[in-house]
Amino acid sequence: MDINQLQTFLRVSEYGSFTKAGEQSFISGTAVMKQINRLETELNLKLFVRTTAGVKLTPQGQKFQPYVRQILDLLNTAVEETRQVRSDDKRIIKLGTSLLHPADPFMSLWKRIAPKMPKFQIRLAQLQEDLNSSNREYAMLGRSSDVIVGTFDNATLKQSFSAIKLGTYRFGIAVRSDNPLAQLDEIAFNDLAHQKILMVPKGISEKNDQLRHQMLAVTPSIQPIDTKGRYDINTFNETVEENIAMVSLTPWRNIHPNLVTVPLKTTIEVPYGLLSPKLPGKKTADFLHEFTKLIRENEFYQ
Repeated sequence: MDINQLQTFLRVSEYGSFTKAGEQSFISGTAVMKQINRLETELNLKLFVRTTAGVKLTPQGQKFQPYVRQILDLLNTAVEETRQVRSDDKRIIKLGTSLLHPADPFMSLWKRIAPKMPKFQIRLAQLQEDLNSSNREYAMLGRSSDVIVGTFDNATLKQSFSAIKLGTYRFGIAVRSDNPLAQLDEIAFNDLAHQKILMVPKGISEKNDQLRHQMLAVTPSIQPIDTKGRYDINTFNETVEENIAMVSLTPWRNIHPNLVTVPLKTTIEVPYGLLSPKLPGKKTADFLHEFTKLIRENEFYQ
């Protein structure tokens, strides 16, 4: 049994197909099947039921799955902690990043501020989603990353997060490039009359709730369509496939090649900044303290 086999096991359990799991690993479905067959033989376990429609976990496979996740998570943690030991005694801060939470707004500032904080080093960490949480990637804060760059308001901060403000994002409306709205330089609420608009549900984001209230007050015929929580990449795909409009923000304008984001005429803006858990641990707390002190001295603002 090796790490590749365990990783392949998780991919097959996720996609329910040897072929689809192989596509994610850039190998053939046959190669995936051979790995699973070898794993089952070595463990003397029946992990999957094979059918013409795909594969699904057996009761043994269902029992095995969470332990495999723990093993791989523990290995990743061990590797990361070991890497920190050989980093010239610098204290490593893991900055989570993803398509929806790009690190650019912070990293452009960090290039200028880093010489003033020589004890710390930033390491980018790919954010994973917690699909059981309406806050998705935010729910992983403090687990797979020490800090992330993200939007925040009172609703967000009630979820046990703290924030250092870096700026504000503007709202826009993302539509498919062949949608008539894509030809506008700016979209007013009346331009959205009788249109379906994808946006996050009430209670997740105070600023989105304010925008929803403002839109419907001005143009009651707008039809908000709630997503399942904060956006994920499927939200952008749905916008393209259904050819409907979506409330978007400044950093997401280039996420999908078939979407055009047009500025929305509203005074409501969304603050963004460096988010951390309210109990971040000493290393992260020391970093945030020094970072905040420098920011308050206004040395590095443009």
